[in-house]
Amino acid sequence: MSWLAPATFGLIAAGGGVFCYVLVANIEPQPEYPELMTDLVRLLGFGIALCGLAIGAVFLRAAASAYVA
Repeated sequence: MSWLAPATFGLIAAGGGVFCYVLVANIEPQPEYPELMTDLVRLLGFGIALCGLAIGAVFLRAAASAYVA
């Protein structure tokens, strides 16, 4: 059962990354904000999503290796 905690955290981190990606992928420019601001928010969101997915993958890999051992 030592694999349960890393697997849980990995799934939550990966899910958070996917959720963040979905949020920023659907951002549309607003007339009261400059286009650059929308692009920067989208870039920041993609960075956060990528980090969440990477952290989730690392923890899921650790859980998989703990499950096998």
